[in-house]
Amino acid sequence: MEKQKEQSIKADRLVSIDALRGFTMFMLVGGGNILRALPEISDNAFFRMLDAQNEHVPWEGFHYYDLIFPMFLFIIGLTLPFSYKRRLESASGKRELYKHIFIRTIILFILGLICFGYSDPELKYDGEVIGYYGVLQLLAVGYFFASLIMLNTSVRGVAIWTGGIMIFYFLIMKFIPVPGYGAGNFTQEGNFNEYISKLVAANIGIKWRILLSPYMIPTVSTALLGVLAGYWLQSDNTKEKKASGMLISAIVLIAAGLIWSIWFPIIKNLWTSSYVLFAGGLTLLNLVLFYWLIDILKYQKWAFFFVVVGTNAITIYMLTHVMNFDNISYFFIYGIRDSLGAAQSLVIALISAALEWLLLYYLYRNRYFIKL
Repeated sequence: MEKQKEQSIKADRLVSIDALRGFTMFMLVGGGNILRALPEISDNAFFRMLDAQNEHVPWEGFHYYDLIFPMFLFIIGLTLPFSYKRRLESASGKRELYKHIFIRTIILFILGLICFGYSDPELKYDGEVIGYYGVLQLLAVGYFFASLIMLNTSVRGVAIWTGGIMIFYFLIMKFIPVPGYGAGNFTQEGNFNEYISKLVAANIGIKWRILLSPYMIPTVSTALLGVLAGYWLQSDNTKEKKASGMLISAIVLIAAGLIWSIWFPIIKNLWTSSYVLFAGGLTLLNLVLFYWLIDILKYQKWAFFFVVVGTNAITIYMLTHVMNFDNISYFFIYGIRDSLGAAQSLVIALISAALEWLLLYYLYRNRYFIKL
């Protein structure tokens, strides 16, 4: 991990990428809790809809909260053409870059294990733990293989790898039979990923089942979609053409994901190929919106809040796993919390988000950015 002081954001820097990264992380560590608390204030249809969209779909289907993980992985891929171009132009070249990729992957993996230790197991049925979410570990896997593919092939090659991985994953999930369930079963208990995961759990340990299962394969395609978007933003086209190209691509990806879902349902917990396309399209829509407002129209003041979060995204993610900001927030309302009534959860969520942001703002103002 590299801790460094940086100069002000350069004029030619795509501020929209930092803002989108910050928005994504804010929704994960603070914004979601604010929206979930709204129905306690007023139990109306709109607030219930916002609350529902900030919870994962139990299995098949899609809520906005199911976009956060792939959007962050997409953004990791998005930044690779920019960061690797600078590193490849340096005197050290590819050899040092491979070293950087390996070290960054190991650090992400270790940080994921640290977070893992503070997290509760998820995905339960019939009292049996059937999986763990290792977010940073999966980010590490996606980043590592996407980096190697990008460095050893052309833009066209990246596109072929992106599609090839999704097709390969579809074929093994669709046509390899699972004992007792047959082939092409996408239920929670009978899918091929679950079968392999249980074999891993039985022989190695349950905590490693997702990391050593087919689930991790298509995460590489999500990162590679980001790489392709990064190449497009790096091109010599006008900003307006870049925005229109991304908008068209977003529509195509969303449509392709919905069509593919007829045979391969959109399921986040399996990271299905249709989910990769659908989430990739929605991520591109978010990127187009941020890019158009911030880098084309130059409406940047509103984005500062998210830029502060985006420049230290991993920092706040780690801190929310080792510090309980909600408990700290109770200190500020201890004497009045009973009088807050139904608003108590919302006030706690707002104070927690404010504390997180102020901590990041302190780091931002002092130009301390913890990067991998």
